[in-house]
Amino acid sequence: IGFTRLAQKENVPEKTKAEYLKKAEMSGVLLLDLINDTLTISKVNSGKMELRLQPCRAIDLLTTVTAPIRESAEKKNIKFTTDFTAIIDEYIAADKLNVEKIFLNLLTNAVKYTPEGGHVWYKAVRDKEGDGKVWFTFIVKDDGIGISSEFLPHIYEPFSQEKRAGYESMGTGLGLSIVKELVNLMGGSISVESVKDKGTEFTVKLSFVKVNPAEDTEDKNEERVK
Repeated sequence: IGFTRLAQKENVPEKTKAEYLKKAEMSGVLLLDLINDTLTISKVNSGKMELRLQPCRAIDLLTTVTAPIRESAEKKNIKFTTDFTAIIDEYIAADKLNVEKIFLNLLTNAVKYTPEGGHVWYKAVRDKEGDGKVWFTFIVKDDGIGISSEFLPHIYEPFSQEKRAGYESMGTGLGLSIVKELVNLMGGSISVESVKDKGTEFTVKLSFVKVNPAEDTEDKNEERVK
């Protein structure tokens, strides 16, 4: 609001107005993220978050989030590498938006906390299949600033952010809390390995029911949420 008011003042150079408006936009985006993330956490904690399972291609869960991540990586001269060679063309029942939210959060953090010229990797492996289900392992890795051993046990706590020089106020502090809650809701697991100033690696394991493209997944939805 303050930057918007400054931009509306008379005798402000156009270049300065543009800077004010850009900062106003960034502040607005951060506020919107904070509201959305807070609502998501509130929904999960109150037990009102439900998975909406629909048939989707397994590869689509991976590729949809790569475009915006690749764009933000290029802006920081970060090399973004993906490896989906172990994924076959099959349909699974998944809450596509919330699965994408998990990896969008992890990958956004990886780019955010990796200095210019660094690397971010995104890999998916199809582990096994049985009883109508298929198991996957997803890996998000970077060679960024890492997480200290003292802070590592607190990374999933809401509004928790490690104070690092040059990386102040870079998010809501709710992203990893949401990731953890969504992974738990899907019956999966998440683990992390990190070394300060060396990088971080998140490993997410999820299982999905195999379906035909036209199959109704409402019953599966109720069963998996219980």
